[in-house]
Amino acid sequence: MRGRPRPPGRPERDGGQITVLLLGYAVILLAVVLTFAAVTGVHLARHRLHTLAEAAALDAAGALDRGRFYTGTGTGAGAGGADPQRPVALSTASVRSEVAAFLAAGGPGGHPDLLDGRDVHVDEPTGTPDGSTAEVTLVVTVPVPFVSALIGDTGAVTVRVTARARARPAG
Repeated sequence: MRGRPRPPGRPERDGGQITVLLLGYAVILLAVVLTFAAVTGVHLARHRLHTLAEAAALDAAGALDRGRFYTGTGTGAGAGGADPQRPVALSTASVRSEVAAFLAAGGPGGHPDLLDGRDVHVDEPTGTPDGSTAEVTLVVTVPVPFVSALIGDTGAVTVRVTARARARPAG
């Protein structure tokens, strides 16, 4: 059945308006989906970088500054009779060298693809603030999905995370 017939001589005024409305809704929906995908991509990269930083901090907390340990200026068992319940002292140099070796080896389990081959940089304040905590800060530049494809390198976000791990007692 058809609606009311149009009077003779009056043109149809709403022809094609639904197409414009549907096209507008499709553009809005596409923008929402692309925004969601971009935010999710950056969040996943941040989560992976944080996992890498935590693993590097744990690895560095397990390392000891051999120079301080063997000269007796560190703490822990074997260091000049110091308290065996205190951890062996870490140094900023030992933490930095362990993190560099950890990243050069490919991260946890030797998997360099954790961040899809992106260049991860060690940043300040990587080191030890108190001699028993390894603090690792990593930075990576993540291209925003779809945005980077349209506007190039300016569509990238710098992600920075810091992780800390305490050294265990030497005893």
